[in-house]
Amino acid sequence: MGTEERKEREKLARQEAIMASARELFFAKGFTATSMDEIAQRTELSKGALYLYFASKEVLYATILNEGLKILFDRIEAAFQLDLPPDQMLRKIGEVHYRYYLDYREYSRIFFFREHRDVARQLPRELIRDNLEKGMRNFQRFSEVIQKGIEQGIFARVDPRKAAVAFWGATNGILFLFEDELNREMFGMDVEQLIYYTIDLFIEALKKRQGG
Repeated sequence: MGTEERKEREKLARQEAIMASARELFFAKGFTATSMDEIAQRTELSKGALYLYFASKEVLYATILNEGLKILFDRIEAAFQLDLPPDQMLRKIGEVHYRYYLDYREYSRIFFFREHRDVARQLPRELIRDNLEKGMRNFQRFSEVIQKGIEQGIFARVDPRKAAVAFWGATNGILFLFEDELNREMFGMDVEQLIYYTIDLFIEALKKRQGG
């Protein structure tokens, strides 16, 4: 192995070590409560050395955010490749969202629940532009699925973009609600049963509105 190749491998290994430490802290404490000093200490680097790899806490957070979103978008993309009728496609997308939540719960929490609105304002758009554009494309394709269902007579004539937002809000809202232990105790319901109930209820509501 040449010197340059070895240096590059060492650099990548160090970057991954930094990201592993940052993930643990961001997942456990959130963006605001985590400091670059803590990340450097956990990685056994000086703070100055840490900044050689990541220019700011925002850049590091966005890097972790982007890797998690890539997994989600890849799963959604795979679902869109399936040849399913519009009503079954809606259910599939809802299932993909829920399964991602189960498989990558910590990513889901920092995307959708923990501080997301406040943190998002602090992230320069160039750091998240690629995934923002992917998210917009997926939303457009999701709206087109609903539009296709309208054209095929499966769904009533609704605003497909508003319906897509409502569907996302309903499923994400259930997951957010059941993140709280007191809510789980109060409702006494199984989140998986309820998320699929919500998905099916939404789809059936679209169908039942046919004919006025």
